[in-house]
Amino acid sequence: MTSAARCLALALALTATPALADDAAPSFAKDIQPFLKQHCLSCHGPDKQAFGMRFDHLERYRGQDGPLWTKVYEALAAGSMPPKARPQPADAERRRVQAWIETEQRAGGGAIRRLNRREFSAALQDVTGLAVDYAHALPGDGRLGGFDTGADALQDAADSVEQAMKITRRAVDALRFLDPAPGKPLTLNLRDAADPRKALDAWKAEGVVVRARGFPQPGQGLLLEPRWVGERDALTFNLPAVTAARGVLRVKLVVSAYKPLPKLPNPHLWVDLGGKDIDFREITGTLDKPEELVYEVQLDDLAIGGRGLNINLVNRVEIPYAVAGFPNEDLTKPDEVMIPGGTGLFRPQFDRQKTPPAKQPAPLILLQRVEIEPDYVAAWPPASWQANLGRLGDNPESAQQLLQLWIERAWRRPVADAEQERFRALYRKLRAQGMSFDEALRAVFQSVVLAGGFRYLPSPVDPHAVIAPHALASRLSFMLWGAPPDAELRRLAAAGKLRDSAVLDAQVDRLLADPRCEQFFRPFVLQWLEMEQPITIASSHIRKQDFRWARYLKESMRHETTGYVARLFVENRPARELIASDWTLMNDALALHYGYEDIDGGRLRPVALRANDPRGGGILGHAGIQSMLTWMGGNWVIYRGAWAMRHILDDPPPPPPLEVPELNPSEAANRGKSFKELLKLHQEDSNCTVCHRKMDPLGFAFQNFDISGRWRDVEHEHYAMSDLDGKIAWTGVGATRPVDTVGRLPRGEEFKTFAECKQLIVKHYQADVVRGLLKNLVVYATGRLPDVHDLAEMRAIMQAHEPKGYPLRDVLKAVLRSKAILER
Repeated sequence: MTSAARCLALALALTATPALADDAAPSFAKDIQPFLKQHCLSCHGPDKQAFGMRFDHLERYRGQDGPLWTKVYEALAAGSMPPKARPQPADAERRRVQAWIETEQRAGGGAIRRLNRREFSAALQDVTGLAVDYAHALPGDGRLGGFDTGADALQDAADSVEQAMKITRRAVDALRFLDPAPGKPLTLNLRDAADPRKALDAWKAEGVVVRARGFPQPGQGLLLEPRWVGERDALTFNLPAVTAARGVLRVKLVVSAYKPLPKLPNPHLWVDLGGKDIDFREITGTLDKPEELVYEVQLDDLAIGGRGLNINLVNRVEIPYAVAGFPNEDLTKPDEVMIPGGTGLFRPQFDRQKTPPAKQPAPLILLQRVEIEPDYVAAWPPASWQANLGRLGDNPESAQQLLQLWIERAWRRPVADAEQERFRALYRKLRAQGMSFDEALRAVFQSVVLAGGFRYLPSPVDPHAVIAPHALASRLSFMLWGAPPDAELRRLAAAGKLRDSAVLDAQVDRLLADPRCEQFFRPFVLQWLEMEQPITIASSHIRKQDFRWARYLKESMRHETTGYVARLFVENRPARELIASDWTLMNDALALHYGYEDIDGGRLRPVALRANDPRGGGILGHAGIQSMLTWMGGNWVIYRGAWAMRHILDDPPPPPPLEVPELNPSEAANRGKSFKELLKLHQEDSNCTVCHRKMDPLGFAFQNFDISGRWRDVEHEHYAMSDLDGKIAWTGVGATRPVDTVGRLPRGEEFKTFAECKQLIVKHYQADVVRGLLKNLVVYATGRLPDVHDLAEMRAIMQAHEPKGYPLRDVLKAVLRSKAILER
């Protein structure tokens, strides 16, 4: 046994409830119900429900009450309940209640859950080989603990089953086995064309109408000139023949960047198919090393008018810039389009008609090749699988080969002959009814992906010896890649090796080293920190949000946080860097927002922060988080404090009582009061004081951040409630003064600045931060809230990794080796 394993075992032993002296097992009627009546119901009964909890309706242990019993267990273990002012139960009574909870929660089986819509789409993409995004056509998923992976929140409803039937039908309809392709793609090689603009006219014979804007570059392609805020021109391909609104549209583009002058930003390509924004990406390829972009979409999901389907390509500039030698087109004058933040910087001014492309101070996109297939049907299985099925024909043997491959890929495990037989029988029945080989297989394929083997994730402790190891492989891959297991994970599962700690650790390292791990970090971080809410970018001098210009910046803000957290895990950095570090990730848009220079391009890269940057490193200073925490209106201090307690300090406040009045600074009685004076009114209300005395002082730590997440050093004497693009905003009134950031952490530690607050969190609350992170990882991985056994394992993991500062990849590995993952 390794030293780490011994440490874990010792910690588990230390955190376990002592054995009961009384051999009789505690029961609800004899021990638990009287305990609740004597010590709990006065605050959590029919007359009063402190913190929203009520115990008088409990009659026995039920699975849906598990989280409530976990809170009871933790409160008893910590000695926080009953309150110190109330009569206290004897230690033996506490232990009997804790032992009963442990026994009841241990009796629970392994967690089985439905795929959420992200995972359902990824699984369909994996089995079909198509790149279609099926997720947006499915109903939204419920949440458990803020995450879309919760088993109890993913129960089937009539609308979700109906949509799953429609989507799976569309998916299999886009596959063919023996049938030939329905048509040939429309292809234009603009790079080799003598006149790229005239080459576009060749599609007129195919019924395609092209509205082209751009500069022909013989031997290279067609240059797409940039469009700025408010300009709508695009390169448009209209496909009038597409009127059936069925099937898959496949578009392939070969593009590169063309930057005639130094210091130009990279161009960004917006792809609009049928009125739907499909992609927005920075183009960095060169003439000789271009980028190939492939899009596959369901025609059913697109807007197809009487004139057919439009495909729009736009070179969009989403960042202000200047070029030496050109005057700047300053649009910060009143009554004109103005730039967020009032930078006075927009774009170089030049005559587009008289300035040739090679001398224009603007980034262009070179379109080298276009390929459009309006009725795409993919040959299955994909050639990249190298399935080696031999020569296929219209015979039962070929059908059986294809069906077995489909079922095992869809169900993510080997499938016994008996399981396959019902699908083979369905195929034979459909053929007898007159269906062709391809038609019958498509129908049977759909029935496979509607079955539980595809739509549900079984437990790693499934009693079936074949299902259990592959369920573990799926749990790992859907967590860390957001998709089904690859060939290596399936091979290790089949060999029964995934439960070996060394093998499991090596696979975690491999999965995190793959770019696909973004499909773990992005949804996990966005849901953990509630960053799916709107981000506000506002210009104070025109008092308008700029939704068009700021799309790139807003997305960069979210990527800063998700990428930062991902790097902490991948590089095994200490957990304290979640709160405080000397670096962050930036690209050109974020650098402009934060006031840094000489950072070009949209790629996020580590940047050492200036010593005098008051934000410092760590997620609390990220503009995307602080801006997101202001969108709901004026109660920034309250909202920011509650968010920090809930998502950072693992001390979530209960929902506010319904009878609490709104805090309005514009009311006559409140006019002239400072922010802190206004918030004291809440703390004096008996319904609010318990939570607001903890939340409000913490929220003041973040007052240096304005509505757009930028740093500010001054604030107004008081604030009035007003409107900002239909949302509540607090508008500064009166003279300015230094921002008030004096506050207090929940356990009483006082701070004067944002930096001091972060230092105190690192010093006194590091364990709270890590414990909250572990809880969220367990929910995301297993689809259930942690119970008392999981919490004991977390304490053991924390004790084992505390001496090294909780290195995050090691902590993640420990979680994935725990019983919570392997045995529940």
